[in-house]
Amino acid sequence: MAQLAPLKIEVPGEREFVEADKAREFVALWTEQLAAHRQEVQAILGDNATEGELGNVVLCDRIRLSDKSFSDEAADVIAAFLKEPFMGGRSIASGILYAELDDIIAGRMTEMGLHVLQTICDAFAEAELFDVNLSDNAIGQQGIGACKTVLSKPSLERLALCNNGLSEATMEEVADILTHDESGTGCVATNLTKIHFYNNMSGEGGCKQFARILEKSSKLTDIRFSSTRAGKAGSDIVASALDAALEEGRNTNLEKLDLCDNNFGNKASQDALFRALGCTTSLSYLDLRDCDLEDDGVKKVCHALFESDSALEHLDLSGNNVERRGAKQIADYIRDSGGKLKVLCLDDNDLTSKGVVHIASAFHGSEDGHAIEKLQLNYTMCGAIGARALIDAYGPDGKDLPNLKKICLDGNSFKEEIVGELQVAFDNKLVEMEENDSDGEADDDLSDEDSDEEDDDDEEDQNGEVDALTDAMNKSLVV
Repeated sequence: MAQLAPLKIEVPGEREFVEADKAREFVALWTEQLAAHRQEVQAILGDNATEGELGNVVLCDRIRLSDKSFSDEAADVIAAFLKEPFMGGRSIASGILYAELDDIIAGRMTEMGLHVLQTICDAFAEAELFDVNLSDNAIGQQGIGACKTVLSKPSLERLALCNNGLSEATMEEVADILTHDESGTGCVATNLTKIHFYNNMSGEGGCKQFARILEKSSKLTDIRFSSTRAGKAGSDIVASALDAALEEGRNTNLEKLDLCDNNFGNKASQDALFRALGCTTSLSYLDLRDCDLEDDGVKKVCHALFESDSALEHLDLSGNNVERRGAKQIADYIRDSGGKLKVLCLDDNDLTSKGVVHIASAFHGSEDGHAIEKLQLNYTMCGAIGARALIDAYGPDGKDLPNLKKICLDGNSFKEEIVGELQVAFDNKLVEMEENDSDGEADDDLSDEDSDEEDDDDEEDQNGEVDALTDAMNKSLVV
């Protein structure tokens, strides 16, 4: 028998403050949508369906309240609708699995914001929530308490708390809730498959609390812990926690890892990150932008990715002070990965044209053309030599990079004739270069001495890399 998928209800219109009257309009709209859906379900079930059977059908499993700032009274209206039995059947809230509750208290005074958060969250007391997004709400310790009903759900598997201004103390409260195991049957963190913390201000102390969550996790496939003011000490803690989890066989199906804007400048954290990445056989997305890795750290990352043999599709190593030597390591990884990479971001690195030549050369040789779809090389000190290497890698009419959709080269130094060559070669795939330095002097400082230094670096890398990387694999990082 055919079945109808449950509806998703959401608040229509642009971003706005919502008072009680507007909330009643939303409820009227949802009631109309759900009643019509109920009739369709009834038609499928047939005349023999009892009221009890019809009443137990989940009419709606998703709700989006995002980008509206609710008043106390408006929140009360929405919550009452969600909790009440709908047309004699189960409540709408009881069937909700996905709750988008991000940005619902913007501009509200603290007391009102807390009331709104608690009122809305408490409405889901009967729900078996699977995915909750509470991002873009200014949440302090009191705010976390107001959200406890949804955060403490044993059914919860996916959680986002981004841009919430979470402090160290607030992160401790979050960790307490997610790791609490009163009955001995497991905590919320144990079942999480996704956890996102981004753009908070929890600092080193917040890293310690995040490590507590990782210590209890076992099924994570999507981790984002970025822009939290971690510093070197906090980043060491995060790297160590990831290393420990994967070494113990937990979170081994990790697919997405975003650690942007941490600081892995210490050798210890780079070694821990190396060991962790070496265990991520399912990883498809890695963002290490602005992590202070430099050439040595990038080398470890690339070798770890090669060792893991994961089918990585997205790699961001922008803003890591990567120079020509690091570019060669990236190029070697691209070559060794078998042409699987779709997105490569290397913005804001001092690659120079010679580093870009390494990257361009890595795209040669794939029988069916490389999979790369997006290549970002903004602000990489690239000049004519690098530009022409990229054109050569693209091939006539793009035959060697048939999947390329976008190439970004802004903030470099190309004379007008080179810009013209790039435009002819890449056409509309080339993103506008508003910050191009038309003096074209980027290659002026390159010399034959660079080539001699490169040969020396390569020999040094080959002689020392096996011992160094083996040592990194065997050592444990102590926090």
